[in-house]
Amino acid sequence: MRASSLVFVVFWAVASVLAHPVNQQRDIKIIGRTESVKVVAETSNRLQMLSIGNQAFRDKLSKESPTLLKTLADEGQAPPFMFLGCSDSRVSEGTIFSAQPGTLFTQRNIANQYHKTDPNAQSVLSYAVSELGVSHVIVMGHYGCGGVAASIASAPTAEIDAASGSIQSWISPIRNIYETSTRAEIVEHRVKHANASLVEEPEIQDPAFRALVEENVKASVNSIVKDSVISNHFAALSAAKNVTGNARRSGGGPAKDVFVHGFVYDIETGIVHDLGVSVGPPGVPIPTVPFSAVAKAATEASKAHDSGSSSHSTEAPKKRSRFWRRTSA
Repeated sequence: MRASSLVFVVFWAVASVLAHPVNQQRDIKIIGRTESVKVVAETSNRLQMLSIGNQAFRDKLSKESPTLLKTLADEGQAPPFMFLGCSDSRVSEGTIFSAQPGTLFTQRNIANQYHKTDPNAQSVLSYAVSELGVSHVIVMGHYGCGGVAASIASAPTAEIDAASGSIQSWISPIRNIYETSTRAEIVEHRVKHANASLVEEPEIQDPAFRALVEENVKASVNSIVKDSVISNHFAALSAAKNVTGNARRSGGGPAKDVFVHGFVYDIETGIVHDLGVSVGPPGVPIPTVPFSAVAKAATEASKAHDSGSSSHSTEAPKKRSRFWRRTSA
């Protein structure tokens, strides 16, 4: 009798759990971790959002360019641009430029950095120039970049985990730019916080923050231009304008002029600005860049920051999560 009673109790308990309404929040053990039904439902809804978005993309493309995808699949890609940007979800190059598939050959990482010691970025540049025959290499940073903000803030002094250590290692070149730059806004910020025990991440309109975003883009442009991929390409063009070697998979033919540009994107307005640091083959005029110069935008931002500081001087600065814990890239 006791055994049968026990079996009944166990059966009743299991049945009660299984019969529990799915929309009522409860905990479910999933491979060693606890998830709530609400969390699972939200995750499912987010995936559904992607599915709906994909359908909208296909519908729009079939209406506006019904043969594009088939053509790209059959003939391969021949993008005119290589794009080096930040991994930040707010800076999607296809969305910002309303670009169709096949337009931008892309490399993205935290804070849009280019280092010749990074085989990932260098292989993308190599393929873009030597195989695809792109005409323009675009480096685009963005105001409000979390990687740049973290490079201004104090580095963590406590022991950090492997993930945080990896992030800190990656942004160290930007921290070095901050510590050595002679740009007035950055120097002023360094002097102001020279004796601070803790430097917080700056607000988005902080002139030093914006300046470092721009200087970081310039550093990547400079690194790309000095990379052997570009320097060798420029040398080949200078030696013979009718180079026929290294045929491009996108169609073959002689080597093309390649221009490297530095842009910055304003996440508050959606506007792309030109830093005026474009570089091309020796003796070849730089094509007109149709984006507004960043100098005017920087001046306006500085005025807005100064105005905001004077009118809200009694307010405590907003606290932001440390980059190595949780923030945007």
